[in-house]
Amino acid sequence: MSRRFFRHGELPLVLLSLVASEPRHGYEIMSELTRLFGPRYKASPGSIYPAVEALQAEGLIVGSEESGRVVYSITTDGLQALEDRAELLAALEYRLDVTLNESESLDALLTRFKARLAPLSGRVDASEAAEILESAATEIELLNIDPSAKPNKRRSHA
Repeated sequence: MSRRFFRHGELPLVLLSLVASEPRHGYEIMSELTRLFGPRYKASPGSIYPAVEALQAEGLIVGSEESGRVVYSITTDGLQALEDRAELLAALEYRLDVTLNESESLDALLTRFKARLAPLSGRVDASEAAEILESAATEIELLNIDPSAKPNKRRSHA
């Protein structure tokens, strides 16, 4: 029995993320999937287009003809759906070792951080983890106070 690469509901989420980063036509979507996941995953029109059609039917993306091709763009509802599924997307990125959301906002970074550490829940000492997290938070706060502070120029917290 072959294992599916994407779990239930993940392919549409990936497609939504790809279209959110920039409008794309079907071939560009498949090429980007190959770039991101190949050779572990081979995109095919038989799996991609039905998922794209489902996203259109839900109003999460819209297609418009440009130069004889249908180019798909994300809708406001699609952006909201991505925001609502940010933790699922971050967990998928971590599991598949890929970055789909190139956003470097603190919220995006924290969501990825949470997805990375979630599997450790109950397996690490919470008080030690809290101490490390508190130290990291303090260093990040210092970046706000002194934007020139770099990792090799960190202030002592002792």
